[in-house]
Amino acid sequence: MTRWRVAVHTLVALVVGTVAVAPSPLGILGASSSTIGFETPAIVDPIHTNGEPDIGIDPQGRVFNSGPTGTGTQRSTWFGSVDGGHTFRVMAQKTVPSAFMSIPAPGPGGGDTDIAFDRSGRQYFADLWALACQRVAVTGPTNSGASDQENFLGCDGSSPGSDRQWFAVYDPSPTTPNQSAYRAAGGQTPLVYLAWNNLVGPGPNGGEQWNKSTDGLSYRNATADENPPGNGLNYSPFGGDGYPAIDQVTGKVFQAAGCTTGNGCGSSGLWLNIGTPDATGTLHFLDDNAGVQDLTKLVHIADTAGSPDVLFSVLSMDTARNLFAVWALDNDNPALRQVFVSASSASSGWTVWTTPVQVSDGSTATGDATNVFPWIKAGGPGRADAVWYGSNLQVDPSSHNNQSWNVFMSQVVFPTDTAGAITGGAPSKQLVKVTPHPMHYDDVCLQGSGCIASQGNRNLADFFVVNIDKTGAAEIVYDDTSNKLVQPPNTCTVQVVDHCGAGVITVARQSSGPGLFGTKVGGPSNAPVRSLSDPSGDAPYPVIGGSNLAGMDIRSSQLSLSADGSMLNVTMQVTDLANPAVAIAAVPGATNVQYVTRWQLGNTIYYAAMENTASSHPIFYAGKEQTIDLCSVSACFPHVLTYPEPGAGPTFTGLPEAGSVRCSGPGPCTLTISVKVADVGSPTSTSLLESVGAYALAAAIQEGAENNVTAQSDTVPLEIDGVCCYNFQAVKKVP
Repeated sequence: MTRWRVAVHTLVALVVGTVAVAPSPLGILGASSSTIGFETPAIVDPIHTNGEPDIGIDPQGRVFNSGPTGTGTQRSTWFGSVDGGHTFRVMAQKTVPSAFMSIPAPGPGGGDTDIAFDRSGRQYFADLWALACQRVAVTGPTNSGASDQENFLGCDGSSPGSDRQWFAVYDPSPTTPNQSAYRAAGGQTPLVYLAWNNLVGPGPNGGEQWNKSTDGLSYRNATADENPPGNGLNYSPFGGDGYPAIDQVTGKVFQAAGCTTGNGCGSSGLWLNIGTPDATGTLHFLDDNAGVQDLTKLVHIADTAGSPDVLFSVLSMDTARNLFAVWALDNDNPALRQVFVSASSASSGWTVWTTPVQVSDGSTATGDATNVFPWIKAGGPGRADAVWYGSNLQVDPSSHNNQSWNVFMSQVVFPTDTAGAITGGAPSKQLVKVTPHPMHYDDVCLQGSGCIASQGNRNLADFFVVNIDKTGAAEIVYDDTSNKLVQPPNTCTVQVVDHCGAGVITVARQSSGPGLFGTKVGGPSNAPVRSLSDPSGDAPYPVIGGSNLAGMDIRSSQLSLSADGSMLNVTMQVTDLANPAVAIAAVPGATNVQYVTRWQLGNTIYYAAMENTASSHPIFYAGKEQTIDLCSVSACFPHVLTYPEPGAGPTFTGLPEAGSVRCSGPGPCTLTISVKVADVGSPTSTSLLESVGAYALAAAIQEGAENNVTAQSDTVPLEIDGVCCYNFQAVKKVP
């Protein structure tokens, strides 16, 4: 959908500043074109948080996000965007979303998630439950999540345990060259592989369990010589925790992991296992010696000065079938905890790998001193984007030293020959700090469930993801916990059970510089503007296949500061605000509608809102965002974000403000809230309000009445429409 930003212009007493806060390149090696920059970060969901956010982009360019809210909730989030990744809506999971249950929790679930697509756009979803089994889902080929079918794998007690499941979809186009025995035998495609880490079994990490399906619902063992099938007690292929890759020409699958001489490998470092499908799609791995594991047959990628499996070793394949690996080191010397990339071409059978190149800079000056959670996405021949979290201190990531963490990206370009195969020459790289402010503070606990005993913060869980759109622009989803939110009466300190920092799911999209297809990408910068507009007719309920709700259809969001600096004027245009009863009746279970504008100032999230009922008694209010914390295997942390109304009791923390609703003529109605600046952090004319977004929500209860019980049952507001996001800064007119 077309989106446009209102141009910066002079007001009566104020002008909007145009000082850009674009990410800056930290170092460039080799030839480079223009600087890589990013849009204003977009908020995926103003209500829910999750750890380990995933981002997927289907062949039609539609953007999706998923992530776990924890096994204590038995629920994961699954969102689809209706406007190119700027705002998102709840995907259907068995039942149509409603105000009472915006994300149904049929269970089991709540752990690691993954989403993948075939060429038609059919989406595959997997959710992990309690390290025991998976819930899988598949959508129709064109409905983008209006409905789905679901199934459970091993949840009847037949599974010996699993972790970190990933998809690999084999779905070559008819014009793709064929070197696959499965395809030559007329095997049905798409063939969907689902792999997970065995919690029992021989070899490093218990080995990998590979499964196959042609419908995305029913899976069976896909590993040759695994005995007994599906358990891997005697043999399961060497594999790691990280994301695999698949070749559409041969159908081969690839997975990389660390291995030591003590495990049986030739040296301690990063090693590759390759699975080749036979005519039935069953995978035969390199380390399979008639059902006995032989790790000497693995492909050597790199020797490493420490384990490369620090969440995680990840693979990605470019359009010329070059395979890329990224990893971060685990070392007692924090200065060596850096991110590396290596690559191999199909012409070598992926057996000859380039000398690893360090893509992080290890510098305290840039804030990239110590690295965790690498991920990679390849694009055109020889090109890949690697991302990670980097801290400003060379200390153990799990230590409490008040570190400041940011998202970093390095675009790596390897020289290629005329066929697109990498030549082995030294790559160029451009390193960029993606986040406009630190997205996390203090420790990133790497001890898994042991973080509870060590009082470690695991709110970021174990990974985040980079993907690319059709233009080659990077789209990075990450958790922003800089808000330091925690459910009262706790405070943001080192805590045994409840850990501060709500993981606001955030997407940064590349808007300038070279993309991964070798051409420059475009998009709005993150320079401050005063407003953001949105097309009409994009507020359907249900979000896929539903009717547009004029009473929830946001047309624009705008901020301005009064001439004397005492009031922040928050304005939202909505197609129809004159008939709240109609808007409420359209969403089953809803009792009120809420129009919320939220932003971040420093490390605090503020909001201004209007709430209305069917009898049209609007109230206007503002304040600090609050959180409700639920518990899981990673202790307790913020799960639900709230925007409370004024009222009696400790949870009604909103402050009353003046406001008005004006509807006239055929145009949209205008909602204005005049907020006392003292109620929202006292912003001045030079204050930067980040990621301003406006949302129309349908709710079953007031937000001040939300508690742990309602959060656990997901009785929370449901977003119907939104406009997101822009930065705002009011600067006094120069005489």
